[in-house]
Amino acid sequence: MQALNVHYTIDIKNPNSHYAHITMDISGVTGNSLDVNMPVWTPGSYMVREFERNVLSVTANAQGQNLEVIKSDKSTWRIKNPKSSSSVSVVYTIYCFESGVRTSYIDSDHAFLLPTSCLMYSGNTQSGSGKLTLRYPSQWTSVSTTLEKTANNEYSFSSYDELADSPVEIGTHEELLFEVAGVPHKVAMVGLNNCDKEKFTADLKTICETMFNIIGKHPCKSYLFVVLHVEEGGGGLEHANSCVMQMPRFNYSNPEKYRSFLGLCAHEYFHLWNVKRIRPAALGPFDYSRENYTNLLWVAEGITSYYDELALYRAGYMTQPEYLKEFSGTLNATLNRIGGSVQSLHDASFDAWIKEYRPNENSINSHISYYLKGAAVAAMLDIELLASTNGKKGLDQLMQYLYEEFYVRQNRGFTDEEFYKAINTVAGKPIDMKTWVEQPNSARTREAMMSVLKKAGCNLEDKAKPNTVYTGINTEIRGEKLYVRSVEEGSPAAVAGLQFGDELIALNNLRVKTSIEDVIRNIPAGNTLRVTISRNGLIRILDLNPSSVSKADYLISVENRENEVLKAWLRK
Repeated sequence: MQALNVHYTIDIKNPNSHYAHITMDISGVTGNSLDVNMPVWTPGSYMVREFERNVLSVTANAQGQNLEVIKSDKSTWRIKNPKSSSSVSVVYTIYCFESGVRTSYIDSDHAFLLPTSCLMYSGNTQSGSGKLTLRYPSQWTSVSTTLEKTANNEYSFSSYDELADSPVEIGTHEELLFEVAGVPHKVAMVGLNNCDKEKFTADLKTICETMFNIIGKHPCKSYLFVVLHVEEGGGGLEHANSCVMQMPRFNYSNPEKYRSFLGLCAHEYFHLWNVKRIRPAALGPFDYSRENYTNLLWVAEGITSYYDELALYRAGYMTQPEYLKEFSGTLNATLNRIGGSVQSLHDASFDAWIKEYRPNENSINSHISYYLKGAAVAAMLDIELLASTNGKKGLDQLMQYLYEEFYVRQNRGFTDEEFYKAINTVAGKPIDMKTWVEQPNSARTREAMMSVLKKAGCNLEDKAKPNTVYTGINTEIRGEKLYVRSVEEGSPAAVAGLQFGDELIALNNLRVKTSIEDVIRNIPAGNTLRVTISRNGLIRILDLNPSSVSKADYLISVENRENEVLKAWLRK
């Protein structure tokens, strides 16, 4: 493909309109036509988002002459160049009003620009260098990005891939500053919030140092956190030298929610190694026009999820009992998930494009999270490695090996087989991880986890209280009404015939308002419940026989605190 030089200009003339006006001045054009493309997804978020739906009025010209523009598919515009000019200007408008970390958003207060969601590309995305010029209201005084600044409001990039991985925040935000391993770090604090900035800066520095110590080498010249404060929401997205996160603006004063946010910071920050440098082969260079499939998203996200909780413990934000309780929750979410008996980690990774980001009412019965089960399997791998090497080498050393071998030495991603081979290299003997990854959950999965935990001097006990009422109904409140959100396969609710979307009105003629459990507690055990529902506006009465056999409630307990594997696993 052509290696083109592109100078982008993003002009935000009227922020209240939520439009960005884009000009692409493209040089180095050869041939009688030129294709420009809008990405259909953004790396790190494995779903086709159809960014091209926000594009308006694409025009082009060369040497003052308008050129014919033909849309050849949903995300490609073909420009006819009758004069075969080497320079072509493409002009379009794009609507940016979707709040989140995976999209662009413009309003009267600020502009958050994610290049993959607003900037087209042309030619080879790995080779074309260029510049970006920003034009925006004069009252906006702050710009945060990891692109190199070359002039006033002008930035450079070496390729579209670098540009795509460099979000831009423009507004009136404040930046917090600190260093890790000699690398300057900035935090763009966007929007009203109740953050204790001194405390947050110190805590974030501690978290970053903890994640850095896993690999021991920092690949960035500088690093940027963009924190978008919102009324409600959450989530984050990693980039090569930055990350973007949403944080409810007043959550800083809630200790539990604040600690959870520090965990999110740890997760997104560790992605600068795991995903952006240590990566499955499919995750770069990217094809922005279609899905990029891999069986190893559990490595990218599951191992990172394992570390974000472990980091809070290593950094001193959790005690050992608190960490083991938190990790027990991960095991419960994995072992109790009905969908885990249907879908393997391998398949969950490959099908992320159609399942992970598009859950429905039956996902609970058909899908496993590669985040949660991936974290559980990562812990098993960590313990297995430590047990195989007398506590000397664990998951940290595996990640260091992958970093050195594939990023530093070969500058590429690894295949499935290369990942499994790396495990055996670090362990010094074969470790069967494929069974964990390629087979769905079964009764053997729990037994296997118990066996691994015993190597770390721990036990996995079921602490579920006897006679706990179980229905298999998951509910949600909409307005002032209670609805069935999902029904677990094989549960009493499924046998009774309850289904997604049913409005729950009464149990045994007792009005249900916010929770069916609140009503069940007041009804003698063993009774058949007459459930009054509204289904599509029609009243029905169904018989529900709750079970006294509830889901397991697993808790990890330490049996031998002198165990050397335990000491290595849960070291501070």
